Amino acid sequence: MGVSEHQPFALSGWELGMVSVGLVCAAMLAPLPLYLVALTLFGLPHVLWELHWIRQTYRLHIPNGMWLAWWGILGIQASSRLGAWAGWVTVDLTLLVDVLTLVVLLWVAAGMAWRVGTLRAGLLAGLAVGLGAALLWVVEQGDVLGVLVFLAIVHNFTPLLLVAHGQYFSVFPARTVLLALFSLPVLVMILLLLAGMPAPETTGWWMPSEASWLQQHLPSGFAAALSALVLAQCLHYYSVIRLLPTTLAAPAGRFWLWGMLAVSLSLTVYFMTDFKAARQLYAVAAGVHAWLEFPLILLLLSGLGIGTEQADSPKGII
Repeated sequence: MGVSEHQPFALSGWELGMVSVGLVCAAMLAPLPLYLVALTLFGLPHVLWELHWIRQTYRLHIPNGMWLAWWGILGIQASSRLGAWAGWVTVDLTLLVDVLTLVVLLWVAAGMAWRVGTLRAGLLAGLAVGLGAALLWVVEQGDVLGVLVFLAIVHNFTPLLLVAHGQYFSVFPARTVLLALFSLPVLVMILLLLAGMPAPETTGWWMPSEASWLQQHLPSGFAAALSALVLAQCLHYYSVIRLLPTTLAAPAGRFWLWGMLAVSLSLTVYFMTDFKAARQLYAVAAGVHAWLEFPLILLLLSGLGIGTEQADSPKGII
């Protein structure tokens, strides 16, 4: 996959630099306002854009049966989160369903990777089985929330592994750009830890969902962790909405774009009227796209040739 032919707004080094500096400054000086604005305006658009990009990039390279299995499992997770938003399902049950559905997704992907027959694919299949078993052990130990917080943080960095070798953002190698961008949260956290930046004085429902856990387990480094977390989330949004679409050969359809804008605007209005409830509803879509990434990344790492020119058939590579 080389440089995309469809570049209505060419990406430039100036843009990358200005976005990076702007987000770093905002995350360091005002992480909470940045988080609120980013989630309200760009949360749902980034989910819809990423699902569109995944479909356009990988739908022909994975068997239809695998997609059906994934979407069936994700439907269970979405139903659980939707039930929590409606007040029909307890939070504890929703967290449990989150972990169990991810275990099944990993094991289904492991089965496909194992069928490839290479040493690399076999090792990745074994890793997926081991991760699933570890998640079940965590459930048994009762630390479900900690694992979900960890996965939520890791999810911000997934664009690094979603792009295929040889993909470009305009004229820039995709992986190089993403590696540079996602090194920024790590650098910001180190800098703020060294500077001894004080933690925000107030916490509440407007904080990132991971904040309470981080504040409890990293009390002395909470301010640095919060800024790094918000920066990583904003870079994830930017990567998905702006950078990933530049790898596609054709633009999104007008009907899809208008539908995406209408749904996103509706949720933005909901955020402005009832932020807490809107974030719960947004979590339904966010959970689906985040959980879909993990088994997809497993298949990419297993060396299946997904995202390259090795697979052209709608039947996939198996």
